[in-house]
Amino acid sequence: MSDVTTARSVNGIELPPAGAYVFDKAHTTVGFEARHMLSKVKGRFTDFDGQVKIGDAVEDSSVHVEIKAESITTDNEGRDQHLRSGDFFEAETYPTLSFTSTAFRPGTGNAFELDGDLTVKGETNPITLKGEFLGWGPGMQGGTLASFTASATIDREDWDLTWNVAVETGGLLVGKKVDIVIDADLVLED
Repeated sequence: MSDVTTARSVNGIELPPAGAYVFDKAHTTVGFEARHMLSKVKGRFTDFDGQVKIGDAVEDSSVHVEIKAESITTDNEGRDQHLRSGDFFEAETYPTLSFTSTAFRPGTGNAFELDGDLTVKGETNPITLKGEFLGWGPGMQGGTLASFTASATIDREDWDLTWNVAVETGGLLVGKKVDIVIDADLVLED
């Protein structure tokens, strides 16, 4: 692992060293939250991989992530099997979801926006993740660690995730809006 080195500063925030970072999967969550009748259901994908490149100029930073559809979990096996089925993700036909960034913009303080293309079930649409840089420093196992959060709200029907059922009390069983929530610890590659 690389040693911690001096970084640049944007908006008075010291940024991590430029380079290629990989996900510390033990401390990263690729999650979501969706309306289900009167409540909300939280879930996550447990199998993902990718790389974050932090550029010499912060605007040159990029992200690419691939997520295995089969790894979806809401801690309810029946619901998880339904989400993997043809009614939702069609995991056998479309085994991978992906996100590839197209632009990075620093915001005020430690905030940023990350534009990119999200591909689900062969459908690709642009989204903007609003994020927060949480800091960087030496990792517990050595090397350099950087931490971020990011989120976006999408309309699942834009990706052909249209299954639903009307409920007796009015409305639909599953809401159209889905909140994507990512908490990521990144490790600088050698």
